[in-house]
Amino acid sequence: MNDPNSAFPEEVKPELWRRYEDWRGRRHEEFNAKHAHRLPSWRNQRAYRRLVVALIVALVVIIGSSSLAFLSSGWFLLPFGIGLVSVISILTALRIVTGSVADAPVSTLDEIQLAQCNSARSFGFFVLYAVMFIPYFVLIAISMRDEVPGQWVYGSAILLISLVLSSICVPTMLIAWWMGDPDPEDLIDGPRIPTDKTTTGRKEREA
Repeated sequence: MNDPNSAFPEEVKPELWRRYEDWRGRRHEEFNAKHAHRLPSWRNQRAYRRLVVALIVALVVIIGSSSLAFLSSGWFLLPFGIGLVSVISILTALRIVTGSVADAPVSTLDEIQLAQCNSARSFGFFVLYAVMFIPYFVLIAISMRDEVPGQWVYGSAILLISLVLSSICVPTMLIAWWMGDPDPEDLIDGPRIPTDKTTTGRKEREA
């Protein structure tokens, strides 16, 4: 039976890709099961949005510190490192409290969640496509000089990394910002995890 959530026809999927999808499904379920009862007071829309705002601030710190990389390879490290650790910590908290919906494989999502994820990822790709012109223009501008300091090239690389990281976070921020309060039953019993979707889909293909 074909998986309606897959972007690829079942007959063209290699076995290695099917195993990868199954592995992602199991990892997603294990993550939710492991963190089901953590941060219960953060599992509401207000907390989601506060985490998103905190994530935006951390990303601004990272991008802002990238400008210092054009001047010195050492001065930018402290704010950049603080921003990077903050981004990783906030993203982890968002994954826990939202059930990792933004990073979930399609086989574990319902129709509404799948549509939201596809829309958020599409917008995230658009943001990535747009902001990539910034370091390109910087490189074009500095290439007009006969001699280009190596520090400027280094700063361009750091800026590129910062913008890519920011774009990657866009889908997670969008989904978390618009996610509503969970069902009260989920707060008692933990998030409802589709423990048999991946396995069922695999059994149906084998049949």
